[in-house]
Amino acid sequence: MIHHKFYIRQSVSMLLALCTVPDFCAAITYEESPSLRWNFDLSAFAVAIDSHNSNFGAGWRDVRNEKLGPEHNRWQEYALKPSAGLEFALSTDTRLLAGASLVSAATEGGSDAGGYTHAGTTNTSVEELKIGLATADWRLMVGNQNFKVANAFLIGGGNVNVFGDAGYYSAPRSAFRDGAVMQWGENQALSVQAFSLRTDRHAGDFRLNGVNVDWHLPAANLGAMFYRTHVMEDHLSLLSSPREGMQTLNLRALDVHLLTLPGLALSAEGAIQRGSGGGYRYRSYAWYASADYSFGEWRGQPSIGYRYARFSGDDNPSDQTRTDFDSGAKGWTDWGQWTIGEVVGSYLLFNSNEVVHTVRSKYRLNETVHGGVIGNHFELATYNYYGTPVANKNFANEIGAYLEFDWSCHWYSSVSYNWVHPLAASKQLFGNDNFDTIQVWLGYTF
Repeated sequence: MIHHKFYIRQSVSMLLALCTVPDFCAAITYEESPSLRWNFDLSAFAVAIDSHNSNFGAGWRDVRNEKLGPEHNRWQEYALKPSAGLEFALSTDTRLLAGASLVSAATEGGSDAGGYTHAGTTNTSVEELKIGLATADWRLMVGNQNFKVANAFLIGGGNVNVFGDAGYYSAPRSAFRDGAVMQWGENQALSVQAFSLRTDRHAGDFRLNGVNVDWHLPAANLGAMFYRTHVMEDHLSLLSSPREGMQTLNLRALDVHLLTLPGLALSAEGAIQRGSGGGYRYRSYAWYASADYSFGEWRGQPSIGYRYARFSGDDNPSDQTRTDFDSGAKGWTDWGQWTIGEVVGSYLLFNSNEVVHTVRSKYRLNETVHGGVIGNHFELATYNYYGTPVANKNFANEIGAYLEFDWSCHWYSSVSYNWVHPLAASKQLFGNDNFDTIQVWLGYTF
């Protein structure tokens, strides 16, 4: 336990050095005149991670040079993000909006368990840089900006935070580049967004052009989305895959509540991918269905749930038809949501060619402390793993537990432990050792 304490202490001291700011419970907002208002926010965090038996004992592999790394990895990630926004009234109904943010991130102490970032990697870059107009029910924003659809099943992050960006696990960057979002009906039951969003170069440098519709009902949230993918890079990068001309149709019904069982929340969502381009045809799909029950009247408001998720794979990766699902630009919204498994979802399977059974529970100990337990059973959807044949689809079982601490409106921390047991496919591909990680997170925001 000594090494855990050392790294936690190192993370805390680093964050305290970054966050010597006044103790306000909201962003700094200043109204220079009735027509001009600006605000300033600052967030910072440090995370320390200790990982054992990377890739089930095979060690990580750097995709840039095929270099093999150690089985055991300890590293820390730090990030600082200042941001500012401006709102100027051009008339009684029209406002000029602008915003900008900067992210400075670092990976220290060692490489992450996937070999995506190494010790000593630092990067400071512009995150958001946007300007727009808002009038009545309309809003137009152009530039680098964050954008999320529903629970980020398909669209939620434009940056994968690898290589020279630093901070792979903590993912401090999420904005899309060179984007444009036109929205109608913000804060209304029915809203529509037309978007054009470009990912960072490490994600494959592609643009998503589409439209999304949300319909918020008293007992359900319904939605539909369509987008087409246009690849901007001249040749496939290390983490990219063919997707030029891919068309994605998405339908969803989320948080559906029944009058007879108010504690029950049902959700289902699906996507199909068709089209052709770049010499490839696309025929893939993904869907999930979940049921969660919350005992709201009980002490601690415990909840328990189950989700089944299936992402199609490709039986013949060498041909010109892609049947493996492309997860687009998925984002993070909650523990185990679309990073399915803190270990498997971060380093081994990425919402394609997999079938996942998830059992999850949450419990609130008090107003400050809450946590949960998540269990996942992973199978491959086809008898191959990124083109390598396997004799059995059973991949792994992962169990994770986490505690979150909301110390104040500024300070947040969490600790989580995740343990993964290899099954037949993983043993054939990697090794027989259990892969586990412990993560300690401390964050500050105002």
